[in-house]
Amino acid sequence: MAASFGYSRPSFYFRLTLIYRRRTLVQIIVRENNVDQALKALKKKMQREGTFREMKRRNHFEKPSEKRAREQAEAVRRTRKLQRKRAQREGLLAIR
Repeated sequence: MAASFGYSRPSFYFRLTLIYRRRTLVQIIVRENNVDQALKALKKKMQREGTFREMKRRNHFEKPSEKRAREQAEAVRRTRKLQRKRAQREGLLAIR
Protein backbone atom coordinates (compact mmCIF):
# COMPACT_ATOMS: atom_id res chain seq x y z
CA MET A 1 0.00 0.00 0.00
CA ALA A 2 2.80 2.43 0.82
CA ALA A 3 4.44 1.78 -2.52
CA SER A 4 1.43 3.20 -4.33
CA PHE A 5 2.20 6.61 -2.80
CA GLY A 6 5.85 6.47 -3.78
CA TYR A 7 7.22 5.99 -0.26
CA SER A 8 9.37 3.10 0.81
CA ARG A 9 8.00 2.99 4.36
CA PRO A 10 4.45 3.47 5.56
CA SER A 11 5.70 5.53 8.53
CA PHE A 12 5.99 8.61 6.28
CA TYR A 13 2.26 9.10 6.18
CA PHE A 14 -0.84 8.32 8.17
CA ARG A 15 -4.52 8.40 7.41
CA LEU A 16 -6.88 10.84 9.07
CA THR A 17 -10.36 9.36 8.97
CA LEU A 18 -13.56 10.95 10.21
CA ILE A 19 -16.10 8.27 11.09
CA TYR A 20 -19.66 8.97 12.19
CA ARG A 21 -22.11 6.20 13.01
CA ARG A 22 -19.95 3.50 11.43
CA ARG A 23 -19.73 5.43 8.18
CA THR A 24 -16.50 6.90 6.84
CA LEU A 25 -17.15 10.54 6.10
CA VAL A 26 -13.78 11.86 4.98
CA GLN A 27 -10.37 10.28 4.63
CA ILE A 28 -7.22 12.37 4.27
CA ILE A 29 -3.64 11.17 3.95
CA VAL A 30 -1.13 13.20 5.98
CA ARG A 31 2.24 12.91 4.28
CA GLU A 32 5.52 13.57 6.06
CA ASN A 33 3.70 15.10 9.06
CA ASN A 34 2.52 18.04 6.94
CA VAL A 35 -0.66 18.79 8.87
CA ASP A 36 -1.25 22.17 7.19
CA GLN A 37 -1.49 20.54 3.77
CA ALA A 38 -3.80 17.83 5.13
CA LEU A 39 -6.03 20.44 6.77
CA LYS A 40 -6.27 22.35 3.50
CA ALA A 41 -7.27 19.14 1.68
CA LEU A 42 -9.83 18.37 4.40
CA LYS A 43 -11.42 21.81 4.11
CA LYS A 44 -11.56 21.51 0.33
CA LYS A 45 -13.26 18.10 0.52
CA MET A 46 -15.77 19.30 3.09
CA GLN A 47 -16.54 22.39 1.00
CA ARG A 48 -17.04 20.29 -2.13
CA GLU A 49 -19.37 17.88 -0.34
CA GLY A 50 -21.44 20.70 1.17
CA THR A 51 -20.66 19.79 4.78
CA PHE A 52 -20.19 23.40 5.91
CA ARG A 53 -23.49 24.46 4.34
CA GLU A 54 -25.23 21.52 6.00
CA MET A 55 -23.76 22.42 9.40
CA LYS A 56 -24.96 26.02 9.07
CA ARG A 57 -28.39 24.85 7.95
CA ARG A 58 -28.79 22.49 10.90
CA ASN A 59 -27.72 25.15 13.39
CA HIS A 60 -31.30 26.42 13.75
CA PHE A 61 -34.79 25.21 12.98
CA GLU A 62 -35.98 25.82 9.45
CA LYS A 63 -39.69 26.21 8.78
CA PRO A 64 -41.13 23.93 6.09
CA SER A 65 -41.98 26.94 3.92
CA GLU A 66 -38.38 28.21 4.19
CA LYS A 67 -37.11 24.74 3.33
CA ARG A 68 -39.28 24.58 0.21
CA ALA A 69 -38.15 28.04 -0.88
CA ARG A 70 -34.48 27.17 -0.30
CA GLU A 71 -34.72 23.88 -2.19
CA GLN A 72 -36.52 25.57 -5.08
CA ALA A 73 -33.86 28.31 -5.24
CA GLU A 74 -31.11 25.66 -5.24
CA ALA A 75 -32.84 23.83 -8.10
CA VAL A 76 -33.06 27.06 -10.12
CA ARG A 77 -29.36 27.73 -9.46
CA ARG A 78 -28.42 24.20 -10.56
CA THR A 79 -30.40 24.41 -13.81
CA ARG A 80 -28.99 27.84 -14.67
CA LYS A 81 -25.48 26.59 -14.06
CA LEU A 82 -26.14 23.56 -16.24
CA GLN A 83 -27.54 25.77 -19.02
CA ARG A 84 -24.49 28.06 -18.80
CA LYS A 85 -22.12 25.11 -19.08
CA ARG A 86 -24.11 23.64 -21.98
CA ALA A 87 -24.11 26.99 -23.81
CA GLN A 88 -20.39 27.39 -23.23
CA ARG A 89 -19.75 23.89 -24.54
CA GLU A 90 -21.76 24.62 -27.69
CA GLY A 91 -19.88 27.86 -28.25
CA LEU A 92 -22.81 30.18 -27.66
CA LEU A 93 -21.18 31.84 -24.68
CA ALA A 94 -17.82 33.59 -24.88
CA ILE A 95 -15.13 32.35 -22.50
CA ARG A 96 -13.80 35.12 -20.31
